[in-house]
Amino acid sequence: MIVLVAGAHGRLGSRVVALLLRRGHLVRALVRTPAQAAVLQDAGAETVVGDLSQDVEWTAQGCDAGVFAAAARYRSELGSIDAGGAAKLAEAADRYNFRHFVLSSVVGADRPERRNGAVGEFLAAKQSAERRLGTLGLPWTVLRFGQLTEHLGDGRISTGVRAGAPFTTSRDAAALAIADTLERPHLARQVVNVLDDERRVADALDAIEPLPLPPPGPPPAGWAVSLGAAQADNPRDDPKLIFPDASPLDADVEWVGDGPVPPEPVGNDDPAPGIP
Repeated sequence: MIVLVAGAHGRLGSRVVALLLRRGHLVRALVRTPAQAAVLQDAGAETVVGDLSQDVEWTAQGCDAGVFAAAARYRSELGSIDAGGAAKLAEAADRYNFRHFVLSSVVGADRPERRNGAVGEFLAAKQSAERRLGTLGLPWTVLRFGQLTEHLGDGRISTGVRAGAPFTTSRDAAALAIADTLERPHLARQVVNVLDDERRVADALDAIEPLPLPPPGPPPAGWAVSLGAAQADNPRDDPKLIFPDASPLDADVEWVGDGPVPPEPVGNDDPAPGIP
């Protein structure tokens, strides 16, 4: 696949890029600066320089899958990066029919009101991104990590949140979970917790049951319906209202009036000549 990775120069994103390249995928790395781009080009990735708080839809064209692993550097950027940036990239992925989109989120994003201050704002931004992603039709997966650490990961996790267990996730395990999730269609439209534990990442992800297909929804309405479908249940014409001697429609007739279209406009004089 050609995988777009946002936040590719970060401590998590750079690990994801390295894993995907080793697995034979092509990577388009979305970064903030030309200096960051140069580093990832040396590693073998295609790079694009863009600002997640601005227009980034163009970066998704031609890709098959996407990963959002970016994070705000400052508290003031949470809304434009973790929330808005993730939503914009997800919408672009939906427009370009990505086969899979993985959003890096955090345990607790479902209940941001439990925390105050910067942590609460961070969780709220992640919740906003998750909710926007959930409205889109493409195959997506939300991975909720614990506090990311630099501990050497052995690729062992749990997808359950257990009382008393550490709420941490090594970045090595998080990156492995992202790369493995991209290759597992059965995780589409699921929210998965990823916390340090004792089970191999691949086994933990494979053990997740695929969601059943949603029940058929109501037929589309309004502008989503084709004209033929909208008129399919129209009542049949009443024979009493159809005159057998009616003349055929004439394309040269102006139907606002009752005769042929005059060659020149009539009654269209300027009511205020000389005034722009």
